[in-house]
Amino acid sequence: MPMETVEPRPLDALLINPPWVSKDQNIWHGIKAAMPPLGLLSIAAYLEREGHRVGIVDVHVEHWNMDEFREALRQYKPRYVGISLMTSTAIAGNQIARIVKEIHPECIVVVGGVHAEAMPGECLKNSAINLVVRGDGEVTLNRIVKGEPIEKIRGVSYRKDNVAIHNPPAEVILDLDSLPMPAFHLVPMKKYYPALGAYRRLPAINMLMTRGCPGKCTFCNSAETTLRTRAADTVVDEIQHMRETYGIREIQFYDDTFTIFKPNVMRFCQLMKERKLGVSWTAFVRTDCFSEELAQAMKDGGCHQVMFGVESGDDAILEVIRKPIDRKKTEWAVKIAQKVGLEVRATFMFGNPTETVESMQRTIDYALHLDPDLALFNITTPYPGTQMFEWAKEHGYLNTEDWGEYELSSAIMTLPTVSPEKINVMYEKAHKKFYNRPTMFARRLKRIRSFSHFRDNIHAFFYIVLRRKIGKRGLTRIEWVDSFKEDFWDVPLSDPTLAGKLLRTSQIHKLDLGVPETMTGQTTSVSLPILSQ
Repeated sequence: MPMETVEPRPLDALLINPPWVSKDQNIWHGIKAAMPPLGLLSIAAYLEREGHRVGIVDVHVEHWNMDEFREALRQYKPRYVGISLMTSTAIAGNQIARIVKEIHPECIVVVGGVHAEAMPGECLKNSAINLVVRGDGEVTLNRIVKGEPIEKIRGVSYRKDNVAIHNPPAEVILDLDSLPMPAFHLVPMKKYYPALGAYRRLPAINMLMTRGCPGKCTFCNSAETTLRTRAADTVVDEIQHMRETYGIREIQFYDDTFTIFKPNVMRFCQLMKERKLGVSWTAFVRTDCFSEELAQAMKDGGCHQVMFGVESGDDAILEVIRKPIDRKKTEWAVKIAQKVGLEVRATFMFGNPTETVESMQRTIDYALHLDPDLALFNITTPYPGTQMFEWAKEHGYLNTEDWGEYELSSAIMTLPTVSPEKINVMYEKAHKKFYNRPTMFARRLKRIRSFSHFRDNIHAFFYIVLRRKIGKRGLTRIEWVDSFKEDFWDVPLSDPTLAGKLLRTSQIHKLDLGVPETMTGQTTSVSLPILSQ
């Protein structure tokens, strides 16, 4: 008897999260998380509220190869396909666009996300990509799916006669509480997992209370973006829903600066304490947006870990990257957090502009002096859309624009003050120096509360200290990144508008960095008055 043919499920929009493929030498390869794609979930929820039929395919968490993805794709018949692009997933995302057109040649492919917004013209060189969404995606993609004229939709880039057209920017969504709860029901919630060392309880997922950041850091895409927040009551209601519906026991806030709206954070902590939801949580915090009052409130509200972006132990480097936080304030913040019982995770970077072997050694020494519970050392990566990328490109310091290399584990810039080889040596040295200490072993053993903690600590030790990976964490099919960006460029695109824009902004970025050809100059300090509200 012939097998019954299943008709593809018709959709107005199918949203796809590409796989993040990392190299073995990348520390994140052995410890990284696989969390729900919040941007796509928010867009999906908005589209559903507007009456559209929506689906989500998360290739990253499914660990599919290309043929397995093709098979999954045949189960749907979408009118539009949206693909989220980070720089580290850009190659895989372009490959996905090609496969989508292979299976569903009639559908319209739209890309968005931080990489697409930074490089819309480059995305449009791939004929499989029809449109690029820049900025908040909820309203813009809804207007696209409704069939409004593309030339009238703000925040869209498209091709016309092989010329890139960039519509004016979309309006920023200021009222985040007007957005529906992310569409967690569209993804396989049981398959997601947090990074090693970043959780206390399972299952755990990620969440956002704010969008944007007031910081001016030259290495970050969020620099000087519009800052907005959701009301504390809305966020706690969402956490309660996640606890009751999916059994979630931990939330990891991915906000750039969780504590920036202090009154709202204090309200959030109070609500979490009062409702006794049995949910622990973590957050990313700037050390100059922290206080003992906040630390105690966070602890009382269920927070067990804060992550501080320390970046460097050299004051001159902190000035250059436009994050000139007084190191004494950072030391104080670490002590205050640990005093109230919060675990501290700190991040550091090697290979910043003006970096030397001596300044990197100072960063290692500073990390040891701070003695956080966990330390993550990365290699400075000038991502597209950042001031640092424009500066490095203008001065000829970029080693490559192979986006598969942009993953925080190899030197992307050849600086006049230090070689890529020495940066890589210090990267390896830092992890071993920090973790190969008796006090660290004792501290980690003391914090083990479950078998999963014990297992994860064993995995982390093997990967960070011995550089041997055990288990399947980080498993992704390498075929997704076997190509280069130029392999997808089959459109001879002219992009005069964007080229002119980049020329003007790169001139400003050189001054902002304070690092002209002589590698000297002045920078502007960061002021964060919102903390005092």
